[in-house]
Amino acid sequence: MKLAYRCPSCKATNYYTPVIATRGDLHMKIGDSFNANCTSCNSIEKVHINKITAVQDKRLIVIGAIIGLVSAIILWSIFGAIGTVAVGIPILFMSVESSATNTFNKYMIRRR
Repeated sequence: MKLAYRCPSCKATNYYTPVIATRGDLHMKIGDSFNANCTSCNSIEKVHINKITAVQDKRLIVIGAIIGLVSAIILWSIFGAIGTVAVGIPILFMSVESSATNTFNKYMIRRR
């Protein structure tokens, strides 16, 4: 999971580096808003915490697919067709990633 926000001045997508599991924990750590430094226009703007959204990290899904494929080939050569159950590993990675992003994006902080 990556935390992304859009720059208010140039509308470029930037990523917030310390990835925290829930918006409530992020609110307790940084407060209602934070000073965002845009990487494309190099401006520093104040961004409210509700403008941060979680997006799925594709690298984890690719890693899960590689692990699933390798383990399916190994288990298929040892156990036969029952070893193809390991193909479900990428599906497990995708469901965990999707659940984490949905949990983060559902919870919003009330504006003051």
